[in-house]
Amino acid sequence: MPWRAVGSGAIDGRSRLNGMDGLGQAVGNGITGLVGGAFDAIGGALRGMVNAGNQALPNGLFWVVIFVVLLAGAWTLVKR
Repeated sequence: MPWRAVGSGAIDGRSRLNGMDGLGQAVGNGITGLVGGAFDAIGGALRGMVNAGNQALPNGLFWVVIFVVLLAGAWTLVKR
């Protein structure tokens, strides 16, 4: 069936968009939930790694190791 123009009147945006009233907000809330869940998962993984490191190397030795690793990484970047 060939395309044909149905009318030549002005388009009223309000009446056309009433059916999609909360679509943008729903999509935004969904994306917010996904990003928030991802950050929660990353934070939980980091907390678990830090707790495991603290149990493996007690008395603050874990933080000394972390500091030395960061210092070595910074030194290699500065040498470039």
